Amino acid sequence: MPLITIFPQVHALALGPVNVFLIEDGAKLTLIDTGYVGNHQPILDAVQSLGKQPGDISNIVLTHCHPDHAGSLAALKQQTSAIAWMHTIDAEVVRGNTPMHRSTPSPGILNQILYQLLIKNSAAQVPAAIVDHEVADGEILPISGGVQVIYTPGHSAGHIALLLQRDGGLLFAGDTCSNMTGLGYSIVYDDLNQGRQSLANLAGLSPHTICFGHGRILTASGIDTFKRKWRTA
Repeated sequence: MPLITIFPQVHALALGPVNVFLIEDGAKLTLIDTGYVGNHQPILDAVQSLGKQPGDISNIVLTHCHPDHAGSLAALKQQTSAIAWMHTIDAEVVRGNTPMHRSTPSPGILNQILYQLLIKNSAAQVPAAIVDHEVADGEILPISGGVQVIYTPGHSAGHIALLLQRDGGLLFAGDTCSNMTGLGYSIVYDDLNQGRQSLANLAGLSPHTICFGHGRILTASGIDTFKRKWRTA
């Protein structure tokens, strides 16, 4: 799939059912999430389509440790000089020091079916990789004018969302929820109650655009829908 520009100097790349994102920051790039194992080459091809080289990826920020988001980190670390950023809890999973928690399906028959088809028998680990910096809630990363870390546990214990602060704000919601067939819970959560609280916290924000690990972006009236739906989740 080709890159799609979703925000000034921000591009989305669909890798099957999961989205990753590239932020242009002058001559450098920041990658948000890395897709599955084997997705490194489509990502590097997308980088080249921007007229850049693998070495121009200076930062890789991971929203969480699951195989569809952290699967290609190890390969990308080998082919770039990028610094990897991640929350402490999930960083230990990616480093190979802590087992990945086996999450449970969300309510609803569709989530039960998707869990059986896509997740139940999937690998419960990713290739071990170096995570250079552990991030904390409220931290501002020195990326493209400032990216705020928002700790959003629930889908995983160390899940984070990210708020690019320029141009009215772009919220990378990760897998706090999905927007595949409309806004709804992600297929699995480590702790659904925590996930609901994290969504309520995000509903208090007013970004210009929201993007997700799975599904379509939201703008304009879609932001209002997001806020109404999750304010009392």
